[in-house]
Amino acid sequence: MKYFKQLFVTFLFILTLMFSCSGSDSDPKEEATCTKICSTGFTLNSSSCECEPEPCNKTCETGFTLNQDDCECNCTKTCDAGFNLNTDTCECEEVVAFVPEIIEIETETATLSADWKERTTIEDFSGDSYIVWEGPDQFWKGEANIGNAGRLTYKINIQKTGTYQFEWRSYIAKVAPTNPNTEHNDSWLRFPDAEDFYAQKGTSTVYPKGSGKSPNPAGENGNGFFKIYMNTGGAWTWTSGTFDNNFHSIYVRFDEAKEYTVEIAARSSFHAIDKFRLTEQEPL
Repeated sequence: MKYFKQLFVTFLFILTLMFSCSGSDSDPKEEATCTKICSTGFTLNSSSCECEPEPCNKTCETGFTLNQDDCECNCTKTCDAGFNLNTDTCECEEVVAFVPEIIEIETETATLSADWKERTTIEDFSGDSYIVWEGPDQFWKGEANIGNAGRLTYKINIQKTGTYQFEWRSYIAKVAPTNPNTEHNDSWLRFPDAEDFYAQKGTSTVYPKGSGKSPNPAGENGNGFFKIYMNTGGAWTWTSGTFDNNFHSIYVRFDEAKEYTVEIAARSSFHAIDKFRLTEQEPL
């Protein structure tokens, strides 16, 4: 009996030893490796396997402020009065005032034709004299005849391209008994080779008949000529416009630096013209 008891104990020991060996840990599992590839500007967080934005450590120059969102240096400089900020260079640049080009032509410099006369009777003229049409009126003779009588030609040298306002200094040289400010007060004008020739008042723009453009102003006009009038008696005036009862100022656009032609023709008798000028307009 004692023998069997000892044998049983030995069996239990062997069995315990077997279970102890068979129950030991197996080889640990291999940990997963993150192989994600992040785009430029991002870095991989190996713990979460997520792409995260790279920290921005850029240092900006004076006048620039770092934008953390795009890691770019933005110009935030403030300029004093009279200076504008150049955002490309982040420098304050002095504002240069616009100085218009002005071209003035004395009307007596043309070769006068027909009944244009060179006079000095009216005081306060410029240059050597002024011109005045002393022939018959040239209005309402049919559109085909507009600008044909007493046509004068002037050449102007445009050095700066752009848009110019046209004005002439004129005078009512004969006072009509009725309507003294609206008679003897206009002549024809055309720019035959300019890129554009038009009249403007606010948002309203009109073109002379015969120019191929529309709309056209009320009143007589044609063959590319505008009627240019003023309504001031007893004084030289630079007032120059077209469009009956709706005064529009006159503008010309030159796209090339070269010589252009100005044509003045007779319309009302005793309309005197001293000189004309073109004033460059500031670009918008």
